[in-house]
Amino acid sequence: MWDTHSRLICWSNQVESPEREPAMAKNYLKAVFWDYPELCDPEAVAEMLKKARKTSDSQTLRWLMARFLERGRVRDAALFFRPKEVQETMKDLRISTRARKRWERLLQVYGDPG
Repeated sequence: MWDTHSRLICWSNQVESPEREPAMAKNYLKAVFWDYPELCDPEAVAEMLKKARKTSDSQTLRWLMARFLERGRVRDAALFFRPKEVQETMKDLRISTRARKRWERLLQVYGDPG
């Protein structure tokens, strides 16, 4: 019978071993855009955001931001969105309560550095 601690050790050893490395380990955008492979490239995401901002396409901006806030790492979201932009847009996003609380807390603690 395996206890919880043994399971965690076994799982962590599997994740850390190079031969069993998950596909997302090298490209975290795959977690955000798993169903849009063309957006797993940071340059493609940056280009889409640039185009959306230039044309004031708020629907695309909100969709991309919601994907990052729900599924992405904070450091990846920070590559594409300023904290102030997240704070101003978040109230209009359809995201989970959990994601909303997490980002509200992050913004409260770290705010906008500039």
